[in-house]
Amino acid sequence: MNAFFLPLVVSIGTLACTSDPMETCTPDPGVVCRVAGTGAAGANNSAVLAVESPLYSPMDVTVWRGADDFFIGDWNNHKIRHVSDGEVRTIVGTDFLGDGDMEFQEREPPGAPGTEVALNHPTSAEWNPVTQRLLLPSWHNHRVREWDPETGFSLVVAADTDINDGNGANSGFAGDGGPAADALMAFPNSIAVDPEDGSFWLLPQRNHRIRWVSADYSLIDTIAGGDAVGYEGDGGDPLEASFFFWSEDDLQPEPSGAIEFDPLRRILYIADTSNHVIRTLDLEKNEINTLEGTGVQTLPNGACDPAALCYPRDVEIIDHLLYIADSNNHVIRRYDLQTNTMEVVVGTFESGNTGDGSLALETPLNQPHGIDLAPDGSLLIADTYNHRILRVVAP
Repeated sequence: MNAFFLPLVVSIGTLACTSDPMETCTPDPGVVCRVAGTGAAGANNSAVLAVESPLYSPMDVTVWRGADDFFIGDWNNHKIRHVSDGEVRTIVGTDFLGDGDMEFQEREPPGAPGTEVALNHPTSAEWNPVTQRLLLPSWHNHRVREWDPETGFSLVVAADTDINDGNGANSGFAGDGGPAADALMAFPNSIAVDPEDGSFWLLPQRNHRIRWVSADYSLIDTIAGGDAVGYEGDGGDPLEASFFFWSEDDLQPEPSGAIEFDPLRRILYIADTSNHVIRTLDLEKNEINTLEGTGVQTLPNGACDPAALCYPRDVEIIDHLLYIADSNNHVIRRYDLQTNTMEVVVGTFESGNTGDGSLALETPLNQPHGIDLAPDGSLLIADTYNHRILRVVAP
């Protein structure tokens, strides 16, 4: 496969990536630089600098206002963290696993301070440019929260949890056709926002569905998938389709399944993780298909075949280029929607861990679960089991 980056034009002597934690990482094109995490699992400490503050299996990274301004779903530390200009702070989460604040104020407007709200394995975040809120699918809490940067408050906006229910969300499936506040969901993992009206799509992993939520949370409905688990429905009605986000006999699954909205083409791209494919949901045609050219994963002898996707867990788009976190192949790929061709942009197909300053195609990753793209073209990677966030600048 051809490389997207041009590593041969970058010499080690010209790397701009610095090991000095006091400086913001500004790598040369084609060079990988660590921008958060120490590279080893750890609990949060008092460190202010992002590269000195440990992460524990970060599942996603979400760009906010630029390549040096992003959010992290710090999975096993049960926190959402914000990095800006090289410094990190917790915006939602406490030092204890849980589901909300002690007084349950988070369940009624205006909510509760985010640093008083306990979480249980947060997976991702998505900025809503219309409402100016950060949407937080709370995986083990079975609900969606929003964080207000003006007040720092967190508020539950989608979950059937009465104010008197105590500390523990209801899990299941219910509520279609009604307000999001009355909905049941199971393990919401990914959100994609329509930048025109602020409505969003939600992927609750164990429900094997895609649901749509209005910007004011007054309505939630299923638009794809159903009770069946499988790989059916291409060429037809998305409501007749099936996905494979969760093996029902897996008692301790990882987060899987992701969605990305393409406003130019009005298409949702779906990482159908355990089917090892990317599905497309054409919102104008109301039709679902599989993105051609991604290969067929056969898992020879139980290992991933690098010729095809293997448990893809995130997708991001810019123009006609779709980036894919090909998690179990330990690479990031780029799919060209104009030519239906795919290439590796970061990774070696071997799990491993290197220091700052390595070339993109010489940098081993360890099951990267999340990616995002900054306005300047930078690719940010949640290198999950290397417990770090990486940045790569395209040439």
